[in-house]
Order: sequence, then C-alpha cells, then structure tokens
Amino acid sequence: MYSLSATNHYQCIAYEKNKGAHQEQLDISQEVAYKLYIENTLITTLIASPHDFRDLILGYCLMEEHIESPNEIATISMSRETHRIDVTLAHHIQYFQDAMPTARPVKNTQITVSADEICSYGSLLDSITKAHHTSHGVHEGAIVKAGEVIAYAEDVGRHNVLDRLLGIIVTQHIDTSDKILIFSGRVPQSVIKKVHRLGVPIMCSRAMPTALGLALADSYNITLCNVLRPDSFKCMTHPERIQGLETLYSDSL
Repeated sequence: MYSLSATNHYQCIAYEKNKGAHQEQLDISQEVAYKLYIENTLITTLIASPHDFRDLILGYCLMEEHIESPNEIATISMSRETHRIDVTLAHHIQYFQDAMPTARPVKNTQITVSADEICSYGSLLDSITKAHHTSHGVHEGAIVKAGEVIAYAEDVGRHNVLDRLLGIIVTQHIDTSDKILIFSGRVPQSVIKKVHRLGVPIMCSRAMPTALGLALADSYNITLCNVLRPDSFKCMTHPERIQGLETLYSDSL
C-alpha cells in the first residue's frame, strides 16, 4: 500500500551494566548518496532512502524552486552504477488548464478539527511503518483527513520526507488546503519552510519545534502541534483551528 524503507542486518556487540557483553543483530536503515544534475549542472548530492526516487526528485526540484511545475521536467534518469541522477527540462512547454498544479501554498483559515481527532493520530505513523520500529533510523510523514491517510512517505532524512510528499501531492493532484500533516521529526525553521510549500494548514509532530520554527509557523498561519501522543499534544501556534481550545485561545487575545 505504501512504499517503505528497507533495512539491513548488522552484527554488533551489546553491553549492559551488570550483564556484560553479548553479540546482537540490529536492523539498520539503508541510505544512498546520488548526485543530482539538472541539464548537466550539478545541483546537490541527495542522501536518501533508496526507494521511489521520482517522488523525491520531483518534490525536491519544486521545493527548491528549480522548477515551478512538474510539466517542466521532460525526463528523469538514474544510474545505479555511477550514483547519478539526470533531470532534463522540457523547453517551450505549452501549458493547459488541466496541467498539474504548481503546489502553491494555500492556507485554509476556515478548517477546524477536534482536539480528540488530533490525538487519534498519535500512533498513526507507528501503525504504518516497520522501519521505524526495527531501526529507529527513518522519519515519517502522512497527509491525512478525517482519519484517512491520503499520502505517506518515509526516508532517513526528515527534509526528504517532505520533498517526497510534495512529489506525491502534485502527481496525484491532492488538494492540501483542508488536510493535516502528521510528522515524526523535530520542527526547525527549515522544516516549516517546506511545510508551507506543501500548503497544509495544520501540522502535528511527535517531536519539539525550535524558536525559529515557531516564529515561522506563526507567520505562515500554520497551526503547529508538537509532542503528539495518542492522549495528548501541545498546540504552539494558531490554536483557533482546533475545537476544544477556543476558550483558551480567546482568553489569550
């Protein structure tokens, strides 16, 4: 149903105080490094999980504004021997009304969800992936609405997760203006910039934000909830979208 990260088995020597040392097998997340070229110009080296590179590349190119629309990409080729990805652009493109969206962020100020619904997503990511449980080496993200997972991505890099989600969003024509992002990782400014690009009005993370991440979420009109658990969360910005927090929000004005 979802494209999940692979793991490899590695041997280690584990030590426990009062118990001593013993051999143990661990599952370690796979990652690869590929150089990304656009029109034969080296753009970056992508360090990522080795699956569904097309979504990652498309999302990355949109996030970093190397392209404005998926239609600008003519081909994506990938060499596993040289670890090189080549993107060629389609020149003199004729755009039509039914062309894929350019993923411009739109914040829905009217959407509201209950606090209990937010809590219901506290264990969602754990129910999807095995890689997190076995390796603790991947980040995860899901676009949801009314309890349904609309899109899901995971990767060894938290920024890659958001790039992958954007690739899925534009490919599948997903309207994110009434959706929620459930995320596993820490939320600094760099993450909020990508979340803004996704266009979701509400983001919930299992981890904490940074001060700059909070400031940017507030500026971008994103409702940010952190330390998400099945029975609790901490709403940091724009709580007016969450039913059950209205009184406290009104008192703070």
